[in-house]
Amino acid sequence: MWVGFSGGVDSHVLLHALVNQISVEQKRQLVVLHVHHGLSANADNWLKHCEMICTNLDVSFVAERVQLEAQASLEDAARNARYQAFHKVMGKQDVILLAHHAGDQVETLLFRLLRGTGGKGLAGIPQERLIGNSGACLIRPFLKVSKKDIETYAYQHQLTHINDESNDDERFTRNFLRQSVVPILKERFPKMESSIVSSAERIATDYEMLSQFAHQQLVSWCNEFGGLDLSCIADKPFEERLFWWRHFLQDNDVSLSQSQLESVAAMFSSAEDKQPEFEFSRGRIMRHQNTVYLLPLDKDVKLAALCPGESFKRAFDCVCVTGSESCVLKARPQGESLLMPNGTTRKLKKWFNDHAIPSWWREHLPYLYEGDTLVAIGDLWQHPDYTHLKVCWLLNQNLPFPKGV
Repeated sequence: MWVGFSGGVDSHVLLHALVNQISVEQKRQLVVLHVHHGLSANADNWLKHCEMICTNLDVSFVAERVQLEAQASLEDAARNARYQAFHKVMGKQDVILLAHHAGDQVETLLFRLLRGTGGKGLAGIPQERLIGNSGACLIRPFLKVSKKDIETYAYQHQLTHINDESNDDERFTRNFLRQSVVPILKERFPKMESSIVSSAERIATDYEMLSQFAHQQLVSWCNEFGGLDLSCIADKPFEERLFWWRHFLQDNDVSLSQSQLESVAAMFSSAEDKQPEFEFSRGRIMRHQNTVYLLPLDKDVKLAALCPGESFKRAFDCVCVTGSESCVLKARPQGESLLMPNGTTRKLKKWFNDHAIPSWWREHLPYLYEGDTLVAIGDLWQHPDYTHLKVCWLLNQNLPFPKGV
């Protein structure tokens, strides 16, 4: 078990309360994790403070220094860095406890409302969630606990804690909400915090049930490569198409803004002979035979002379050739005609269409040459005069290849 420990009052109370509840054996298995963001001149002192607290409590301590990626929001960058640190240190089925409380939930919901969030955003901070694909999980046991109760516990047990000076900077929206907005709302609505937390719980339950319904339907509309058959939603009203697009993307761990979602829905409603492509931070959306696929970002095509019998690995495939001492992988040819076994020729572009080769694969197919002669395209076509060649072409599943031959 892990505990996320910034050194602030919330995480110190969580750690102290936990240590006083668990057995000696459980305490031996507990590890406290401090993430050093390096954003403050006091960050090194905070790390030392956290280490000293853990020494006094006789629990294991680990510090992870992180580098923040360039992002529009410093808050988002710091949060992403923390999750990367969790993923790095935690093992399969591990659990980490975090000290988010009811006040954090209120700030999150107000912040998301101001940004125009949907149902998923209104569900607020989840009580628990998985980290990556390892089965590791984070739990927030204080999500219904008020900040006042946390501070009362800290006072009663004389707990020392650090104060992050950035929490006073109202240029950050959350700080502005916490210090200038929430106190006014609480004066008018004393039960605001518990009411909002309760609403978030109900919305989270409803949204989870809605997501399960959407997932069950999408499974029947998607093929073995995860592609969504657009004919299943083509005749539905635009707002409903947005619903299915949103859940299709969420099922694949892709989150787009509302404006991006609307652009995608409109873009892929175009005529079937068009080749729309939408690129986002981690991948692309493309269409093939009226089915949309989520693809990785494109990669450079590796070209090389092949050693007989040796596998040559590329971004999306692996190629091995025997029966030739001089086979070379070259770029996709332009204007090439392919000789068919019956002696006729076929333009490469027509061959692509006849064999329903996805557009995203056309640059990446292994075009094998001997000298200036195209002798094979993977194991899809082979020159009739070069039947002595044996081509082994294996896809690594990173780039879908729905075959429609």
